[in-house]
Amino acid sequence: MNGEAERDVSFDGATARLRGRLRPPMGDAWGALVMSHGRSEDMGTPLLAALGQRAADLGLSALRFNFAFADAGSEPSGGHVDEIADLREAMGYVRTTSGLDTVFVAGRGLGAWAAVAAATDELCAGAILLGLSYTGQPERSVALERLEEFEVPTLVLVGFESDRTDLPLLRDLVASMTSVNLEIIAGADHRLKDAAGRTMTEAVLMPVEAWLHLRKKERDA
Repeated sequence: MNGEAERDVSFDGATARLRGRLRPPMGDAWGALVMSHGRSEDMGTPLLAALGQRAADLGLSALRFNFAFADAGSEPSGGHVDEIADLREAMGYVRTTSGLDTVFVAGRGLGAWAAVAAATDELCAGAILLGLSYTGQPERSVALERLEEFEVPTLVLVGFESDRTDLPLLRDLVASMTSVNLEIIAGADHRLKDAAGRTMTEAVLMPVEAWLHLRKKERDA
């Protein structure tokens, strides 16, 4: 697929046919990245589009897609059960179309928590959690601890100005997790936007790129 432009794709999700955008990797492909959106957005959010472009530049096949609720104009499922299942189907789809076993997941907001669940799949190479909301909820603590239990390489990015993340609690939780890296974006809110409402794209993509480079180095070692 090298040299092709991003294209529209569709595949079966948990409860409906899902729409996505697939960007082929530049150069030799070594893996794939599946990206999921938050509750009040869709795959067209600028941050996911930019992440897909950066991932492709790094040699990853990049898929961003809409959860079924986004296209239906409805609400997410209880406990995000359908969204987690949709993400798992998206992982299977990109694994089949790319022919690559190294698949990472990324998500923002609701999509980040779906990614936490999907990342415990034994075939997941790692997770990127964008704008994670965490205020010490026991069930979310357990979910994050499972990433360490399964030794899933994970990058967590949160905004310093987020009103949905208790940074001291999150720091304490991940302090002993060797597989989880926490990046705090100065001046960013829970959507990883600045005070003027602009997405802090480069501030987010720089640590993501460094993290992906490290994953590739480990894979090639």
